[in-house]
Amino acid sequence: MLNKQDDKTEAAKAASSTQDGEQLLQVKIGGKARTIIMPSDEEDAEITAAAMADPDALPLTDEQLVQFKPARRIGRPPQDSTKVPTSIRLDNVVLDSFKATGEGWQTRVNAALLEYLKGNHMLAHRYHATVQKQGDETTKVDEFLVVAMDDGEAQQKVKEHLRQAGREGDALGEVYTVDVGNAMLRDVAVIR
Repeated sequence: MLNKQDDKTEAAKAASSTQDGEQLLQVKIGGKARTIIMPSDEEDAEITAAAMADPDALPLTDEQLVQFKPARRIGRPPQDSTKVPTSIRLDNVVLDSFKATGEGWQTRVNAALLEYLKGNHMLAHRYHATVQKQGDETTKVDEFLVVAMDDGEAQQKVKEHLRQAGREGDALGEVYTVDVGNAMLRDVAVIR
């Protein structure tokens, strides 16, 4: 039996035979071509019988296989807030100082910047803004993700954005905002 180990393993479309009648299977494993000698039906039956006779290595039943759980999660655990990769130019002494603190230095840089923004009242919020048609609060005209200092500024930014886009009538509508924290919104235009 050939187990597919990963996406880099591909079985060839055709098997071939040797002069002795052995079945050969050509496969690529990790990008390298390999030849596997496949057991005959009789050999396969002998291998299966030997495995079934071994009390220490009995095959698992379907019920037992269903009970299997992954030993651990692969990758990072899910986070409440999403971090965005970026490139920033820092003085060597700043970067060296944070790196000298050891593993997790990037998290400490983020915490220091966040503390600075909060301490200086510069922390912007992310608002989900919905524009409703003027005089009809049940008809949604558009929605945006707005980065602003408060909900009043978010509403002003949406109206200005609509005016600049030539949507004067939509700019007269009511803008409702909800602070979404660090949540990611998909398929929504961003106003900064």
